[in-house]
Amino acid sequence: MPADWTLVSTVIVSRHGVRSPTHAHPPLDKLSPDAWPGWPVPAGYLTARGGSLSERMGRYYGDWLRARRVLPENACPAPGAVYGWADIDQRTRESGNALLQGIAPGCDMRTSHQTDLTTYDAVFQPVAAGDCPLDPGAARGAIESRLAPEGVAGLNKRYRATLARMGEVLDYAHSPACGAPGGCKLEEVPTRLRVEGDGSGVTLRGALGSAAKASEVFLLQAAEGLPDNQVAWGRIRDDKDWTLLLEAHNAQRDLLNKTPYLAATNGTPLLATVLDALTRAEATSATPTTAVRGPALPTGNRVFVLTGHDTNLANLAGMLKLDWQLPGQPDNTPPDGALVFSLWRNPAGEPFVRVELVYQSMQQLRQLTSLSLDEPAKRVALALPDCNDGPHARACRWPAFSQRVKSALSTACLAGVQ
Repeated sequence: MPADWTLVSTVIVSRHGVRSPTHAHPPLDKLSPDAWPGWPVPAGYLTARGGSLSERMGRYYGDWLRARRVLPENACPAPGAVYGWADIDQRTRESGNALLQGIAPGCDMRTSHQTDLTTYDAVFQPVAAGDCPLDPGAARGAIESRLAPEGVAGLNKRYRATLARMGEVLDYAHSPACGAPGGCKLEEVPTRLRVEGDGSGVTLRGALGSAAKASEVFLLQAAEGLPDNQVAWGRIRDDKDWTLLLEAHNAQRDLLNKTPYLAATNGTPLLATVLDALTRAEATSATPTTAVRGPALPTGNRVFVLTGHDTNLANLAGMLKLDWQLPGQPDNTPPDGALVFSLWRNPAGEPFVRVELVYQSMQQLRQLTSLSLDEPAKRVALALPDCNDGPHARACRWPAFSQRVKSALSTACLAGVQ
């Protein structure tokens, strides 16, 4: 933004950092005859290196916020000025801690989170928490309509090149999942959409689901710094190969999390939380604009860090009709990647909101790059459709942004929630 614009506040919605693979269906060891590298932490946990990468991202945010005079130089932020809220998982809580420690080094800041770690946090997972009902028929219909006329059955054809290449990397023809050695190809395994009858979840099974899981694991191996011969067994050739393989993961996120009905059902509490934080900072209202169960922001907050999952980023993107490709990064929602909502005032005092995707490139993750204003994280300014009248057509006037967000919220998820 121009040097004479004032940064008022920012809301950072971040994915957690580099973690070990989560439990998969089918298990990873069914997809390849080769042994998968071990990890130093339990399934789904943030690694030590992942924490270091998150802290480095936080240091970049801190440098940026101090340069824009949101945070003080050579002093800890005022109480409440920086606040974090994380989902209940170990990887989200520890990533949130690392981000805050990076933003304000030496200030002993830690993220807040729900006290009960045995129940879902409705800000990040409202369907599982029971706050947002998901109609199974509507969910299936919304996805099928996006894929018309061939529907889910046409996914293998659409992503045939991706699936075929993944089959080669996995040596799927000789995997336990194949049954008869050499007797099948990944691209010929049907892709199925599973919608839980109770509305608790939507998943992809079969070829595309398996390829999506494996491609994400390969990227996590690279980000964790595993030796080249352990990252996908050394079989990924170049950047184009990475992009081709990660198409599966990006496609899964697009279908399951950006499809408008699913995005709104899963993303409404989080987007409403973002709007409330920005509304308080804009000072046009003394009270929240929506009713959601979520964190109570402290008075004087200017930096709000919400640490969740790649699914959360995709939900917000689907609700706001945001699309992006990330130079130097084949994963559209990479570890520590964040949607950053920043509230600005121009020299005339008029408020604008800018939305960016801030992330680390594959090279930065792989090399454990120390980030700063001189060696910055990557940033992509995002265009909100029909709402881009700020500098470089990449900012939205506050009234239009606020109205656009409100219109994207699912009333079913807000009704009766206090």
